[in-house]
Amino acid sequence: MAERIVDAARVAPSDTVVEVGPGDGALTRPLAQRAARLLAIEIDPLRAEAREREFGSDARVRIARGDVLGKPFSAWLAEAGFEGPALLVANLPYNAATPILLAAIQDPAAIFRSVATLQREVARRFVAHAGDAAYGYLSVRAAAHARGRVLFDLPPSAFQPRPKVVSSVLELSPRDPPLDPSLRARALRLASLGFRTRRKTLANALAPAGARADWELALESLGKDIRTRAEELSLEDFLDLARMATP
Repeated sequence: MAERIVDAARVAPSDTVVEVGPGDGALTRPLAQRAARLLAIEIDPLRAEAREREFGSDARVRIARGDVLGKPFSAWLAEAGFEGPALLVANLPYNAATPILLAAIQDPAAIFRSVATLQREVARRFVAHAGDAAYGYLSVRAAAHARGRVLFDLPPSAFQPRPKVVSSVLELSPRDPPLDPSLRARALRLASLGFRTRRKTLANALAPAGARADWELALESLGKDIRTRAEELSLEDFLDLARMATP
């Protein structure tokens, strides 16, 4: 399974790779064989020490200790003496997968693509579209920064210790070209307001950002019913609303 994940990541001989949470080294070993440089960031000091002993003689491999969310990926790379952008490949802890992947896709100068294993339900939220059961603010936020796809699922038997849920391998690549930062920020603010009160119509939910009547007119101009709710709008719809709104 580790080899399959590394194959799916399409690691090139010239790539710098960042692995988050190398643990017992199942992904670290095949990554070290294929990449030009590998930075493995481990929060557990005992596991970090074990990987340091294992790879201490390999000048291409750096083992860094600490919480990956404690600083930007660009800082981790700089401290290791590596230049970005890098490929992120990781078997992520379920409780931290979302913030780690959001940090990666929001820093395209440091991470040019991410291939990560996480809980299947969360992976579906990253790639869901308007109208899907899994669709929500995370889906909009991810789409504003990246293109995503689920590559394949992994059964609980692929892991030790065995989890109680199915996992998925998710690929995220930064949007090219990226959205205008100001427009993106306005659209995400509207999406955040909309999904914060999902029981309300979108025109009512967006009251902190403008008069309801104005939002109803904006929705009608997009061909939407004035009773539309946030889960019915795509990222493109929120971008259109942001263009109509006063900056």
